[in-house]
Amino acid sequence: MAQLDLNTIALFKDLNNDEIELIKSFLIEVYYNQDDFIFTKNKIRDRIIIVNEGFVVLETELQGPKTIALFKQGDSLGEMALIEKSSPHTYNVKVVSQKFSGFELSSYNWYSIIKKSPPIAEKIYKNIAHNLKNRLTHANNKLVALFTTGKMIGSYDSFSELSKAIIEIILSIIPSDKALFLTYAPETKKALVHQSIGYPKIKEGQNIDAHKDNVLNLLVKEPGTSIFNIDSWPRGSSDLPYKCNNLIISPIHIKNRVLGFIILGDRTDKNNFSINNKILLQAIASQLAPAIEDMIWEKFSSAQAEIKQIYIDPFSKR
Repeated sequence: MAQLDLNTIALFKDLNNDEIELIKSFLIEVYYNQDDFIFTKNKIRDRIIIVNEGFVVLETELQGPKTIALFKQGDSLGEMALIEKSSPHTYNVKVVSQKFSGFELSSYNWYSIIKKSPPIAEKIYKNIAHNLKNRLTHANNKLVALFTTGKMIGSYDSFSELSKAIIEIILSIIPSDKALFLTYAPETKKALVHQSIGYPKIKEGQNIDAHKDNVLNLLVKEPGTSIFNIDSWPRGSSDLPYKCNNLIISPIHIKNRVLGFIILGDRTDKNNFSINNKILLQAIASQLAPAIEDMIWEKFSSAQAEIKQIYIDPFSKR
């Protein structure tokens, strides 16, 4: 086989070396290109895939395609093919890396394994149950977050109320000790704090000079959700007020125009922020961006009308 050590795969946990060798004899190496669909919604499940090199995402339709999970080296996907024979896929699974290689176990070969060694099948079924439970928890949490944020966005007409509600949802899915919600004004290059949790020195209503902030300035120029650990902060970041051991920042943006930021610091469980945390924040930020843009435009239009009423209309009537 290639680089992947099957002994490290969660799907094959507790299998001994002889059992791993038997599994290897039934695996077929497969290759895909970027944007290829490995599994397609409503097509029949007939195999599982173990990721060797590359990345794939699981997508669902929720006001357009939404990514709800990312799979990397060592992950397995499509396990329901071994449980529900000839059942249809409920999601699309697409390659997002330039190249992808993996190992395929067909349903046909799986039933050959069951006949040859029922104890191996029993162990793998147990591992599948554990994997699916963890994955379902994550997927359900994410879908709940996306659905809830999508439903609530139009219910608020102030940044303060909206940001508070959004942060509450995010922290229920990714419990963190610290959180910030900022809007950003490109004209002044300042970020305004609407929510501040766990940062006693950062007050709501406070402005942060984004152009003097190495991290925010970088994300304004190149928007993209980023994770920073204690040893991976950019140079000149030592005095940033929101710096902590582990941080994730998601710009709220439309194309390359940044409208704000969602920041989480130090997960409560002391783990580092994950790729799936990154995917969740990106999805929420993309849903928020149009609403934030509309709210900014409404405030601008309201201010314009007020200026006209006070300073222009009185003179025009003379």
